[in-house]
Amino acid sequence: MRKIIWTCILASILCSSCAQIATSGAQALYNHNDVKKSLDDNLATLHANQALYVKSNQFKNTDINIATYHSEMLLTGQVPTPWQKNQAESIVKTISNVSHVYNFITVSPPLPPLKQVSDAWLTTKIKAKLIASNDVDGRQIKVVTEDGTVYLMGILQQDQAEAAVDIASNTDGVQKVIKMFSYIHISKATDGFSENS
Repeated sequence: MRKIIWTCILASILCSSCAQIATSGAQALYNHNDVKKSLDDNLATLHANQALYVKSNQFKNTDINIATYHSEMLLTGQVPTPWQKNQAESIVKTISNVSHVYNFITVSPPLPPLKQVSDAWLTTKIKAKLIASNDVDGRQIKVVTEDGTVYLMGILQQDQAEAAVDIASNTDGVQKVIKMFSYIHISKATDGFSENS
């Protein structure tokens, strides 16, 4: 079973990274950097999973989910003890290419399978709505759902971030939206942009 899990993770890394390769000449450099960052993020997630569930026996009775976007790592899921919650964060902070860890793990029993399926469906619906929207670039947003709470990660302009939150908030079944965006500020004077969290 564990071999199947890691095979799926590796396949996800290849698919999510290679899906961004098709490009036109004008965007080649940008997309090259984007693909590299995506690969780094997926490798960080893989290494974090290995650190918690392969190299350690402290988390066998836990259900921790890990997502990484532009070197920022999100932890969600359930653990039996506060010590495991804090220890998980301490371990993943040592992973290369991780600049910040958001720890939203709860000390509670694991979610029932039907709730996990519901969360996965919510993520799918929200992602589809973001991709279809003319007000936001859905490709630049990572969506994670845990127990009805939706976490949005991405690098966007302020108005796009607000549109993304509005889309997620108005999706049936969503109980709460937590945004973890870095914002792009367009500078007319320099015709460039800067980023800040």
